[in-house]
Amino acid sequence: MKRCHGRLLAFALAAWLPFAQAQAPTPPVGELKPLGKDRFQVGRIVVDKRAGTFTVPGRVHVLGQPLEYLATAPGGMKEYETLLELDASGSEFNLACILLGLERDPKQGSFYQFSEAPVAGPRVSISIAWTEGGKRRQVPAAEALLNPEAGAKPESVEWVYTGSIPAPPGGQFAADVTGTLVGFVHDGNTIIESVLGLGIGAYGSVSGNRALLPAVGTAVELIVEVPQPKK
Repeated sequence: MKRCHGRLLAFALAAWLPFAQAQAPTPPVGELKPLGKDRFQVGRIVVDKRAGTFTVPGRVHVLGQPLEYLATAPGGMKEYETLLELDASGSEFNLACILLGLERDPKQGSFYQFSEAPVAGPRVSISIAWTEGGKRRQVPAAEALLNPEAGAKPESVEWVYTGSIPAPPGGQFAADVTGTLVGFVHDGNTIIESVLGLGIGAYGSVSGNRALLPAVGTAVELIVEVPQPKK
């Protein structure tokens, strides 16, 4: 039933998306500013090409409720199911990925929400950082996302760049329309996805690690890193 529901949602979104693209204004993209030493700023995102990372400010948005996304843009369609709200649009987040050399895997075809097949793409690492008691804490995103009862092991979670679905000619970038940036239920609109998915077929099993994360509204940073080749 869950899988069928997922397909229906995907088909509904596919029918709705062209209309939304024609109606919704494109979110403004922040100016690309060089900061020196291969560092750039896109909106509020800081990209360090030499280190292979970019950092996005945001805040803890939802805890203790069913989640399907790690991060969305402010006012995103799925903000009620996202752990973090980031201060970035889909285009800004995607541009930061591109600046780090990430490209959509041409072998990865379209996939529907809640599909169980693995998603392909270049690997990335994601972590979340915040200040607590005057000290900076940084943990893997999966560790912060998975509540202890979820069953999945954080170290088994892999993230890949999928680039969101291609926009039709003259249309908007899908991640700008939906606001979905990083997901884990295999939503084709997201820019980064979990390879195997989390909580698919078990809605409500992922609700955030309340024992680890600070309170809702606390300022955090999402850090995306492209693994560097071993020398």
